Amino acid sequence: MRNTYLWTAISWTLLITVACLVSNDSFSDIDKVKIPNKDKVLHFIFYFIFTVLWYLGFNRMKTFKPRKARILAFSLAVSYGILMEVCQGLFTKERTPDVLDAIANTAGGATALLALWIYHKRKTIKKQSPAY
Repeated sequence: MRNTYLWTAISWTLLITVACLVSNDSFSDIDKVKIPNKDKVLHFIFYFIFTVLWYLGFNRMKTFKPRKARILAFSLAVSYGILMEVCQGLFTKERTPDVLDAIANTAGGATALLALWIYHKRKTIKKQSPAY
């Protein structure tokens, strides 16, 4: 069985990697959009999606129960978010590591973790309730 979620998660991770390590000049069109703290909002969204995709990939493997898949996906999101911030400081001239970006990454992953937990809880309750 092919795990398309896993391949999608890997692709999303590569997208984040490129977005974090390329020059800021590559995002000149995004700079035209006027949203307060748009950089932090983008970090939040990227890592929310990152966490959901990795959860779906891990969960599809059937070697992880949903709880373990959620925790693993969240742990990966936090670790990878911090790694990307460190890499910006080490491997780019224009980009700098930002603790607030790492916090936004973590907040996106934590929100995804909560959303996945609620979804799984509701799904479990729905299965257990008798049909009338």
